[in-house]
Formats: sequence, C-alpha cells, structure tokens
Amino acid sequence: MPAADLHMHTTCSDGRLPPAALVQKAAEYGLDVLAVTDHDTIDGVAEAQEAGRACGVQVVPGVELSVTVRHDRPSSAPPSGEEVPSGADGGAEGSEEIHLLGYAFDPGHEGLREHLARFKEVRRERAGRMAARLTELGHPLTLADVEAQAASGGAALGRPHVAQALVAAGHAPSARAAFDRLIGDGKPAFVRKPRFDAAEALALLHDAGGIGALAHPGEGTTGRTFRTLREAGLDAVEVVHPSHDDRLTRYWRRRAASCELQQTGGSDYHGQDEHLGRYTAPDAGSIFD
Repeated sequence: MPAADLHMHTTCSDGRLPPAALVQKAAEYGLDVLAVTDHDTIDGVAEAQEAGRACGVQVVPGVELSVTVRHDRPSSAPPSGEEVPSGADGGAEGSEEIHLLGYAFDPGHEGLREHLARFKEVRRERAGRMAARLTELGHPLTLADVEAQAASGGAALGRPHVAQALVAAGHAPSARAAFDRLIGDGKPAFVRKPRFDAAEALALLHDAGGIGALAHPGEGTTGRTFRTLREAGLDAVEVVHPSHDDRLTRYWRRRAASCELQQTGGSDYHGQDEHLGRYTAPDAGSIFD
C-alpha cells in the first residue's frame, strides 16, 4: 500500500517550503503519494507535479477550502452504541465554519480557477482590514507588512501571515501570542472570512472531476454539520490527522465506514518535519484508482 500524505501546504499559502522542495522532502521521508492542499489556491500544484515526475512521487491536485455549513434541520443521532467525542453531536442553530479538502480535480477547470482567484483577492482584502484594525488598536501594521511575510509573492494571505507581521514589527512576542491576544476568533482585530457555502464547494469540486473530504473533524464537528455535508455529497473524511488521538481516529474511521465514505489522512504539513511519514491515509490506493 502506498504511503500517502494527503494534507500538505507550501509557500503558495502558509507553508514553509516551495512546492518542488516539499515534494523532494516528502520523497526523502519515503512518501509515495502526496496532495498539495494549500488554502484556497492551487498555484503550487503544477510545480509540485513536475517535481513529482522527476523523483517518482505521485502528486494529487488538492486544495483546502474554507467553507460554511448552513443548517436547516436538527441533526440525527449517531449510530446506536457509538462513542461520541464531546462536541461531535448536536450543535447550535445557524451555521458552522469548517475546512474541506478537495482532491483529484482538473486544475484547469474554469469555474474552480475563477472561484479561487476571487477568493485570493478576498483574502488579501481581509488581511488589509485586519491590519487597519490593528493600527487603530495601537499596533501599526500595513497590508504591505503582511504581504512581506508571504514567502511567495502571490501567496494566498491568511492570519498566519498577519501574526508573523505582528512579530516582525515587535507587536507580539510570538505568532501564538498574536492569535491569543489580537487576531484569534473573537479577538479585537479578528475579521471573519467571507462565506462560501459547503454545498456549493462540493458541487464545484465534483464539476471539476474531484472529490471533497471533511478536514480534521476532531472533537468540534457537530452531528448536524456531518449530516448536512453528507446530504450535500461529501465523499470522504480525513480520519488521520495530528490533532486526532487514537480515540478520535477510531471514532471517525467508524463514522466514515458506517456512512460509506472514503477515508483520507495527512500531516497538515507546514514545515514540521517530525510529522512527515507519521500521518498517512489508510488506503490512498482505493481513493485515486
């Protein structure tokens, strides 16, 4: 069975390595298959695939999409006798923000490329709004300061870049402190992402010939959200992830199997070499055959 890491980031979003260097690193750690899953961009896929052909690693087109699940009905109960992690059933009215991993789509699909181009610009605007809020709060920062933290000039900007800019400007001792004090959810300079409906995202991935997987569901994914995603055409669940202990991995493997969903896994690699080769998909061969 091939060793496959299906959740990896490059400098095209908030990873530390350029696409080609990431593929080379993966090969050194014995990976046979990987998916480049940058946040809301596929700009690194072509370079990664070229590098993969050179060193014998299969590179699957991937992306990690920020989406919103909208609820219009109560959640169903879990299977009888199923162990339920805290927070994994029920849920509040309204909506829930999650990440979807898209795989094996056509990178040239016009609709997908148009959406990602728009979303990249929206990410840039969001970073600018956060910089303005931080300035108002007495932590002067500009959009240019944030963009300077992106290793790739055209990277999809995110809060990690804002955090790094705060550290570089001397406004925070660490990126973690920046999140905890200023830009984390609900903090003074937090700006919510624009909404992209999960059902629309899954439809777009399917139209592009790909599949959609629920990323790192962990403890917090509600039963209502899981049901809504299944009804919208969810294909798979990321059951293996660094945030999942053995109990959570077993739980989500059972849930995926009971719903006849494919099972994926990956390291969510941003530059932490200790994760490489440790978090792999249970059966990547069956997903991409």
